[in-house]
Amino acid sequence: MYLFYSTLLIFLCIILILLKNEEKRPKKSTTHGLARKFWELRERRMYVRFDENLKIGYNLLPKAPRFQESKTINLSKKGLCLLTYEKLNEKKHLDLEVEVPGFSKPVKFIGQVMWIKDMQSQDERGRRLFYVGIKFIKIAPESEAILLTHLNKLKVVKD
Repeated sequence: MYLFYSTLLIFLCIILILLKNEEKRPKKSTTHGLARKFWELRERRMYVRFDENLKIGYNLLPKAPRFQESKTINLSKKGLCLLTYEKLNEKKHLDLEVEVPGFSKPVKFIGQVMWIKDMQSQDERGRRLFYVGIKFIKIAPESEAILLTHLNKLKVVKD
């Protein structure tokens, strides 16, 4: 009888040890799945974006003969989303001028194309539309002050 209980106890201890080892072993899909879920649900931007439609002119660098006219979709301290009729290439640099309401001078800066998204829709004339994410690369202190003043006004209105 004691032999039976001893054997059963040893068997249960072995099962318990195997289960503990299974818990300690990392599961490949679990970690990756948790990381993906974290990044999909969490906002990755460092600065608040404000939905703001402002007139903007842009020019691919090196300078083309004239500015292309467009508008912003949203705006933040370090970048903006631009609506274009042309598909721009990632990592390209643009010369940009944004007309900020309440200021006589436009905000001028150099930006870099970070991403492009095809809208899958067309405007009233049948032209394709693209969202273009722009990161500010070089901005003059005076232009940055105008931009920050405008963003602070938007923040007060939003709150």
